[in-house]
Amino acid sequence: MEAKLDENFFYNTMLTKALIQLLPPYERKATLMWFEKLLTLDKSKEEKEMRNEYLWFILLMLQCQKIREPFNSPPPEEMEPLRDVVPAKVYEEVLIANDENMEWLDKPEAQKKTVQFNQTAPPQFFSNQPTPKEGIICYIAAFSDRCI
Repeated sequence: MEAKLDENFFYNTMLTKALIQLLPPYERKATLMWFEKLLTLDKSKEEKEMRNEYLWFILLMLQCQKIREPFNSPPPEEMEPLRDVVPAKVYEEVLIANDENMEWLDKPEAQKKTVQFNQTAPPQFFSNQPTPKEGIICYIAAFSDRCI
């Protein structure tokens, strides 16, 4: 169970690393401090659950490209459950702002779109890609072993 919590946390961390780049630089600093604090919450299952809940909420805010309290200031020394830290009004605003991002959850399984990926051997990757009539297509991959 704890392995799944870690897996979920690091998956969401990768998403937040991408989305945080959309914030103005002055908003990134406090958010990055929260990430550093969340990385320390790994001693018990309860801490990991709290860490994941915080990161999930930060991810929701990043999807709206607006960081709200308390994440716009440095984290406290002692972490408390999310419900005790985030004002009810902020929680409601973030959930409403993300409502259309969650529409797919309410659809029956038959209506959900699934994406099928074809497995391609690395040497054939470029030959299977579309060729533009004008301009270029650029493929890039980035790898890092650093956490936020």
